[in-house]
Amino acid sequence: MNYWERRDKLFKYTGGTRQFFPLAQEQLETVSRIIDTHNKDIISFLDLGCGDGFMGKFIYDMYPNSEGIFLDTSTEMIRKAQESGLKASTKFIVQDFGNDDWTSSLKSKTDFDLIISGFAIHHIGHEKKKRLYRDIYGLLKSNGIFLNLEHVSSPTETIEGMFTDLFDEAMMEYQKHIGEPKSIEQIQEIYHDPNHKKLNKLESVVKQCEWLQEIGFAEVDCYLKVFELALFGGIKNE
Repeated sequence: MNYWERRDKLFKYTGGTRQFFPLAQEQLETVSRIIDTHNKDIISFLDLGCGDGFMGKFIYDMYPNSEGIFLDTSTEMIRKAQESGLKASTKFIVQDFGNDDWTSSLKSKTDFDLIISGFAIHHIGHEKKKRLYRDIYGLLKSNGIFLNLEHVSSPTETIEGMFTDLFDEAMMEYQKHIGEPKSIEQIQEIYHDPNHKKLNKLESVVKQCEWLQEIGFAEVDCYLKVFELALFGGIKNE
């Protein structure tokens, strides 16, 4: 069974945990500022690796007249997105964007004002990441925006450890918030699943920004970063 199909794992990636991620509010505010600067009129967007639809729902809140496609490899996550109260015209696609032919699932819809992804692309290998970024560039309209809120590699074990401590503290606050406080040992047992960690194929944000520039993206930057969490992307300026 696909790891992401396992219902007992879903609570870690849906519900209210995201609001307790480090700089969660600042991440969304930065996303809003970038989009508002480059394209105030988002008509079409793709939520790539949508999970429960959190990022795409945020885009709908900003641009209620836009039309979104929500794509994820997990049928269970797509079901969660479908149940999250998105607008009736939303399209949902079950597809693995790690596959070379994943864009065929989009059928005739191949031009987007915005492609956004949240904590999904780090699950595929580095060569596939580069191929995916090229695909994304090709799917964007002129002046289209790509934003990736992502889990990236740390340059040293010390910095990785600082992120782990920060994340554990955030999850302890989340458990208090829902009325189920946990010890640090319990937090580590719940949120540090070794089977999940094996799925991570992390690359530095510096390297990934270099890839975007080589592909042709403009205005490339890491717009926000705290240890292993980074918001980066660019604009198709042609």
